[in-house]
Amino acid sequence: MYVPGAAQQQQAYSGHSHPTSYNKHGSNAKYAHSSSVPPFPRKKRAFDPHKARAIQLAKEAQDEEDRSAFASTSAIVEEKKSEDGSHPVNDDEESCFSIDVECIATGYGSCARGINDGCGNEARNLEGTPDNHYNDHSHRYPGRVALVDTHGNLLVDVIVRPPKDGEGVVSYLTPLTGLTAEMCLGDDAKSLQDAVKIIADLLPQNAVLVGQAIGHDVQWLGLTPGKDFARMIDISSVFRQRLPLNLSKASEVLKRKESGDLPAESDSSDTASDEYLGFETKYRHFSLRHVCLNMLGEDIQSGVHDPVVDAKYSLKLFHKYRNASVTQLRILRDGLHRAPITPGFAQEKTPVIDGVCLSALGYPYKRAARKIWRWYSSKKVAAKV
Repeated sequence: MYVPGAAQQQQAYSGHSHPTSYNKHGSNAKYAHSSSVPPFPRKKRAFDPHKARAIQLAKEAQDEEDRSAFASTSAIVEEKKSEDGSHPVNDDEESCFSIDVECIATGYGSCARGINDGCGNEARNLEGTPDNHYNDHSHRYPGRVALVDTHGNLLVDVIVRPPKDGEGVVSYLTPLTGLTAEMCLGDDAKSLQDAVKIIADLLPQNAVLVGQAIGHDVQWLGLTPGKDFARMIDISSVFRQRLPLNLSKASEVLKRKESGDLPAESDSSDTASDEYLGFETKYRHFSLRHVCLNMLGEDIQSGVHDPVVDAKYSLKLFHKYRNASVTQLRILRDGLHRAPITPGFAQEKTPVIDGVCLSALGYPYKRAARKIWRWYSSKKVAAKV
């Protein structure tokens, strides 16, 4: 179901809600089609130095975080030794790969934690299947998988054939995935087990899997760290922005410290921790599309999502910014944080396809549609009487 104007009605950036709606050009959606000014004056919020200081402290704490999870050892000025005295692993000596999975729908909800074939998940009983691979509450199943090496060369691009000739599939989500029943049930399509075996055979033991929310892709394929690959790196952790969880509470903590009600110094020696700051923090994560658009000037997900393109750009961003200095990372994150909101597919195109909710945005539309249908049905019955 396509909902015209969904982007103008409801928009949010990845992992964070915003009280103001924006269109894809970043202007206020309420007045996007009018050159007139808002019909009411906007009140300017008074500057609160304590809130500004809380935001600054959260960013400074992020500057102190250990970057060895994604940066090569040589790029870190002061190497931090682990508890046993060894140095972090140098990623330059490892092989980096990127995997991206596009899923089809086996249910009408948006849950995508693990996979569900819609036919009883019989394959969960196969030997070696991870416990978190299948989930009866999930509404997704892999439809296409791409594997790219560290140089951006395509190694695998395979269409996955759903079990029992697609008996459990409710939608191939064609506007989003580009997949159709003809493609997924064609002669070239392979079973999920065969597709995973092809990928696992190509990955060396020291492989580092890189990608946006790569944990989801690993879970959908049932790959196991330490067995099928060495470790994985979520590139969203490179660009995420650390902020106070509750700005008002953080401001109050700083006021109380200033007045002497709370100790000015923390007992914690970890300068990157919330305990050291005295208030809780959170991370704002940015979508792959948002980062590519603002860091590379390229819009890679304006239409159908291509797993090959997503995998290649994940590696491109990783290699370009993984070894950025603390100062450079601060500038990058601030730029992404201040940039106009980049809508996802559900916000920009439609939150519902063939009755399948692509995100939480889809549920209000489905509820409204049910009410309208009940009203319409009651009118038809009344007319016949």
